[in-house]
Amino acid sequence: MTNEEIQKTMEFIIKQQESFSESMERLRESHTKGEARLSRLEGAFVSLYKTVDDIARAQKELTQKMSELADSQAHTDQRVNVLIDVIEGRNGKSRG
Repeated sequence: MTNEEIQKTMEFIIKQQESFSESMERLRESHTKGEARLSRLEGAFVSLYKTVDDIARAQKELTQKMSELADSQAHTDQRVNVLIDVIEGRNGKSRG
């Protein structure tokens, strides 16, 4: 191999190394950006998980309150029916 061929081969290797180094730097930058995005997504996921948990608790509480309200409404209906019976009974006696 001549000195000129050796020189060309060395230049080729150096250019390849430079290209490789540039590609590695772009890859590092891309990786850093990807890690930052992943970190933000993890934060969003944690926030979403907490929100869903809060909604589930609120739904459970709402279901319990609705059941209590239905029981209370049934009790109120019974008391109103008794009152109606009393009023209708008095009206019937006063007419006769």
